[in-house]
Amino acid sequence: MQVALTDPNAEPLRESQRLLNRVQAEQLRLLVGYVESFLRDLEVTEPELMRSARGRATAESAAIMNAAEALGVSEGQVYTQHRQGCFARQHLPRVWGAVRAGDVPVRSLVRVISAAERLVSPVHRERLDVQAAAYAVAHRPARLTAWLNRFVARTEPDQHVHRCHRSHAERRVWLEHLEDGVSILHAMLPTLTAEAIKNRLVEVARSPTRDVPYDPCVEKPVPAEPAALRAEVHPGGFDWLGLPSEGPDDGSDAGWEAPQLVSADGLEKVAAAATAEPAAPLSREAGDPRTQAQREADLLSSWLLNGGTDSGTAINAHVGILIEPETLLMDSARITDATDATEGAGRPALSRNRRHAYPAAMIRRIILSPEHQITWTPVPRSTSLPASPPTSLPASPPGAMPATPPGVPRTRVKPSGPPDPPGVAPDPLLRALEPLVRVYESRFVPQLLRRAIEFRDGTCQAPGCMVAAEHCDIDHQIPWPQGETTASNLWALCRKHHRLKTAGFLDLPADRPPSASP
Repeated sequence: MQVALTDPNAEPLRESQRLLNRVQAEQLRLLVGYVESFLRDLEVTEPELMRSARGRATAESAAIMNAAEALGVSEGQVYTQHRQGCFARQHLPRVWGAVRAGDVPVRSLVRVISAAERLVSPVHRERLDVQAAAYAVAHRPARLTAWLNRFVARTEPDQHVHRCHRSHAERRVWLEHLEDGVSILHAMLPTLTAEAIKNRLVEVARSPTRDVPYDPCVEKPVPAEPAALRAEVHPGGFDWLGLPSEGPDDGSDAGWEAPQLVSADGLEKVAAAATAEPAAPLSREAGDPRTQAQREADLLSSWLLNGGTDSGTAINAHVGILIEPETLLMDSARITDATDATEGAGRPALSRNRRHAYPAAMIRRIILSPEHQITWTPVPRSTSLPASPPTSLPASPPGAMPATPPGVPRTRVKPSGPPDPPGVAPDPLLRALEPLVRVYESRFVPQLLRRAIEFRDGTCQAPGCMVAAEHCDIDHQIPWPQGETTASNLWALCRKHHRLKTAGFLDLPADRPPSASP
């Protein structure tokens, strides 16, 4: 089902994109058909060549060469396209049909193929074909990629663990030199580690009070001339003999302004200032002119050049993880058969923005390590809670959060300290979910409620936007004070889309699918 457009006048653009999708799909179909026709002709004219696998591979290479010449692209690109087209037609007939109809772009087809190739079971591939054909129509490629990662990791968790182990073994650092004196430092790291590093860089570089040293190879900005040094400048300057002058003569040069030369008493200070290192501001409040990205890059250089090599390094940056309580409490290594496993046990954890999946054993290992500081944010499941919820606190399972879980009363409170609802006995689960159902009198969102909304939304709620919720504003859908400060009236919007919404250009119709649904 096609998503309703915010502006119906943009419908011709969508139709043009559907036409382009059909043309690209037809070109892919013609490529596959040409290679097959070429091989069939050789089976008649060159039967000896086509009997061996090596000969057939040679003939296929010849067909790829001819197709690349006709398309004006490299043979490697044509080979990849041919392989993808054959795979889609054989294993993903529904997605392939949606692509040929123009409902799904070829770039989305490529991402579905990549996910299907990671699945081992043909049954799982068939299920992916059915669900991806529907999901890809209503979602953009970036969000489709996140959904595919979740699908593959949850459908075959054991295979996901093996692939993660193989990928972790490939961790390395390499350098790519570019032009004009810059290079790219690549680091292949476990995703959770990379997320922690990036989040810590962002938090420190964004702080207005933290000093961030300059990269030693970068020219620092020259600060303004100190007032004490300017005081040593003689108001009239000096004449050509170096003697103090009272100013220009009255005559034809009237109005001429003498250059501000340094007096004899200030020469020593000027020389000292010339040899001293400029004291460039290092913090925002001191006037640091660097951008956020420049501060992050300089901070990374400083940490790597001056950092230590201590073992047992703790992850101090804030990283959000969604994990099923059954997965958290049960050791998947002890699960011997399906009867021993409960629903959700052994399923991989997800990043808060739903883009990455982490092996459950790795998350349990991090949680049980005493060197990491863990903060729990209970989030309800996507399904409705029972009227009498259990007393145990769930961890943060993924899913869209209901506006008001059954059994949890809506209570208007002040931000200073929400009291218990009158007549309701204290309950651990109810107390954990209180920030999500209470109505706060202040316009400002409490930190606990903000954290819960970040887990609920995952990303910016504008169509197709993948900015992580922790880097977004928590905005009132109906502006305050007409709209209440409560979870059902709050959503995560990145700064750009927040401005568009304030200007009246952003509206999410009710028929849009949940953007961060697992």
